[in-house]
Amino acid sequence: MIRIMSRLRELLERGYAMRAQRMTEGLLLASSFVLDDLRPAYVAAAMLALQVLSPVAAPVALAWLLFDRRLPPDRLGNLYFDRNASRGAAAVSCLVLGGAFALIRWTGFPEVGRVLIAAPAASCILSATVGFCAGCGYYVIGRDLLVRAGLLRGAPEGACDVDVEGA
Repeated sequence: MIRIMSRLRELLERGYAMRAQRMTEGLLLASSFVLDDLRPAYVAAAMLALQVLSPVAAPVALAWLLFDRRLPPDRLGNLYFDRNASRGAAAVSCLVLGGAFALIRWTGFPEVGRVLIAAPAASCILSATVGFCAGCGYYVIGRDLLVRAGLLRGAPEGACDVDVEGA
């Protein structure tokens, strides 16, 4: 079981499955924004909520892995998936979408809610295409603020994921 989870993590980190997941979520949110129909946004919100519970609970990514299990060659640019940042980004997206749904359903500002839906849509599409994820950025900023406030334990001084100075 540990070997399977390790392989799954590796496929999600370096393969294209999570890119497919994010693109699907982004397109669902964009179609909701463009078509003025909340049903696709509800599906995307449910998919994101699953990933808050577990970073590997990504139905499109898991379906992708049924057909494509190859790993691209090692390069700095192909590392895509970070479990904690992905969960944080999904949580940020869920919060934004929850606010958008509330604005659309229960207030007199449905246009503002629609614009809020566009923000996670753009972030998901950018994440899948160019690797920039606004939700991951917000997660990292929030985590760093909690570390500085002493509410969360940070990484040991000098620890880093990738050594860019030696490259």
